[in-house]
Amino acid sequence: MIGFNLQKTKRHFTEVLSEKFPQREAEQLMRILLEDLFGIDWNQQLMNPDLRIDEYQHYQLGEAVKRLLLGEPVQYVTGMTRFNDLLLKVSPSVLIPRPETEELVQKICDSFQNSKSSLPCHSAVESAAMSFQHGHVGKRESMAAVYKRDNLPFRIWDIGTGSGCIAIALAKHFENVEVVAFDVSEAALLIAKDNTESNGAKVTFVQDDVLHPTSDYFNQPVDLVVSNPPYVCDSERAAMEANVLDWEPEKALFVPDDDPLRFYRQILALAKKQLNPGGQVWFEINERMGEEMLSLCHEIGFSNAEVLEDFAGKPRFVKTWAAE
Repeated sequence: MIGFNLQKTKRHFTEVLSEKFPQREAEQLMRILLEDLFGIDWNQQLMNPDLRIDEYQHYQLGEAVKRLLLGEPVQYVTGMTRFNDLLLKVSPSVLIPRPETEELVQKICDSFQNSKSSLPCHSAVESAAMSFQHGHVGKRESMAAVYKRDNLPFRIWDIGTGSGCIAIALAKHFENVEVVAFDVSEAALLIAKDNTESNGAKVTFVQDDVLHPTSDYFNQPVDLVVSNPPYVCDSERAAMEANVLDWEPEKALFVPDDDPLRFYRQILALAKKQLNPGGQVWFEINERMGEEMLSLCHEIGFSNAEVLEDFAGKPRFVKTWAAE
């Protein structure tokens, strides 16, 4: 059969990548390229080293490796990434979802599962840390419980949805739920809509600027507000990796040093007006801003608030809630 041997192809391109990346990272990048470009999963790569790679696939790998050597993130090279049990389309129009954001979703599920209102979520979803470490996600079990509030759906706002990762994950985890996802970027919303369809979820997408909101959805009652807004201060640019600075959308990353909590302040103000009794607000935050975030929650009128650590032990999430 005409073509290239898989094992030799992997070895060749791994050696090329090793000129820029540590050996283990080069091997991981090749593993991702083969799986996401051609559907050759890790088991096939291990068990079928003599699998043939055709000439065009070999060319595609070569072009992908060139892009990686130029610093482009592998997720943009393949056009996809994994988030919990989702396969998501990504491009430089949206941030690449991080393991910390996977963990945010899991913490939200756990919080409602353990609360009095007991909105159901799947307990079988792997933690973000395990998912990140092993590169796979466990299958979810079906759930039968349905949350009801006078027969109305449980309403969620995801503000600054980007790829739609949080909104779609929550829409698939919870039953009897209405998810509304907002973003200022039309390009991001197009990607999020594609991801919703490909993952069989139901989400309503709205183009709006939360700093200057006009959508009528912000005047409706809500049970859960979640956001991973821009939170990197301009002064922190120098410490960031080039593949983030050069490729990911600045507008979704950075805030001015003189007002780093601008998005949180506005979201909390909106939530304070519309949050149902027992409702919750969840944020991913800059690890340097935990105490400032607690002060802001209290300033807006949320007496109940806490900072939670991520799997690396960094203060990464804020949870605040309305009294029942």
